[in-house]
Amino acid sequence: MHDPPNTRATVLISGEGSNLQALIDASTTIMPYLQIVRVISNKAKANGLNRATKASIPTKYHNLISGKYYAAGEKDPAVKQAAREKYNADLADIVLADSPDIVICAGWMHIVSPAFLDPLAERKVPVINLHRRAYDDYHKGKLENDETGIMIHYVISEVDRGQPIVVRKIKCRTPETLEELNERVHGQEHELILEGTAMAIHNLWEERKKSG
Repeated sequence: MHDPPNTRATVLISGEGSNLQALIDASTTIMPYLQIVRVISNKAKANGLNRATKASIPTKYHNLISGKYYAAGEKDPAVKQAAREKYNADLADIVLADSPDIVICAGWMHIVSPAFLDPLAERKVPVINLHRRAYDDYHKGKLENDETGIMIHYVISEVDRGQPIVVRKIKCRTPETLEELNERVHGQEHELILEGTAMAIHNLWEERKKSG
């Protein structure tokens, strides 16, 4: 299969950025068509921002409180909800200013709403997310068939309910702590985010080809 056209990607992060690093490394090796045009974080101390800077990728810090969307300690639910909608709408503007072809959520710890998703959908920019079930499943006692997993899926307004792109099941071991399980899950995330991103990019260009 031939490589797809050059694909502009915005990556959203909130933490260490190891999955971002996997994408950065792949963009110079096995996925030369992947051009990361900006990394956005809602956490000022996210190490992923340092990783991006080291790779000469533009960054942006976008935070609810430091951006004065609402004050620290705000308790009024209506005020906080209105602030989140404005934050999400502004996030869409920030993303779209770079004209990306795709948005990749790689450890992004903020729930996006239609205020963010709708403007991107209008521009036919898909949003994908890496979701790990391990923490939720472990604490809820939902390790059905002694399995958990990770998936890459399209993002919709219903949290973690978008169409899966690629899913990987992981067999749990007994006895095993959450930390041990998480370590094994994390070890497969880098491979999965590359596989899922490549598939989403392939789907993107196939759809564009069909629509002319």
